[in-house]
Amino acid sequence: MRNNRAAEDIIDAQNRERQERLASKSSFLKSLAFDIESEAKDHNRLLDNVDGDFDSTGNFLSGTLNRVNHMLGSGRNNRKIMCYIAGGVVVFITIIYMLSSKLRSAD
Repeated sequence: MRNNRAAEDIIDAQNRERQERLASKSSFLKSLAFDIESEAKDHNRLLDNVDGDFDSTGNFLSGTLNRVNHMLGSGRNNRKIMCYIAGGVVVFITIIYMLSSKLRSAD
């Protein structure tokens, strides 16, 4: 009878130990699930903001394109101005490119 009782005590101790390990692992998994949920909410919020930014940028660009098309279709004087502006932008970009390449080669 004593051997039987000792064996039951050993089995009970093992069960308690395994139960504690299982509880520890399940609480870890629960905290991990909460962390994943928090990260997912943060990412969804950021993606919503990016979506709004893309919408506003698209609206801005379409408005700019409409203004450029209106300027090109409104007469010869505006075409001259448009050519000067386009040439100035090309020259500006070329100068920036040359300066950045010189800075890179200096490093």
